[in-house]
Amino acid sequence: MSDGLLLGLYVLLIGNLALFFLSQLHLHRSINDLSDRIKDKISNIDEDKGGFVDEMKDIMAEIVEDTLATMRPPDASDHLAGALGQIAQMWAFKRFGNPAQMLQQAMGAGEPEPEEAL
Repeated sequence: MSDGLLLGLYVLLIGNLALFFLSQLHLHRSINDLSDRIKDKISNIDEDKGGFVDEMKDIMAEIVEDTLATMRPPDASDHLAGALGQIAQMWAFKRFGNPAQMLQQAMGAGEPEPEEAL
């Protein structure tokens, strides 16, 4: 390679690196500007609507509290239903095959790949 071609290649690479750096700097500034504008909008909503954000926080806290209040530890019937569900699932897999393989066959993907041993 001649020295002129090599120098041109270096200038081209350094120019691309500078362009990349400037585009990343512009992206960073744009993201910061957008985040500042979003913060301003949220603070304006909170001031204009009389605590909109606080009201939403209260509603979410009530939903979580209601959900946790209705939860109970599992009892024997829940464990029995889970065991029966697994037995039914094993029976269905043996009887009808794996659902993923059935979908591949129905979509015409050809022969399914053999699965590894569980």
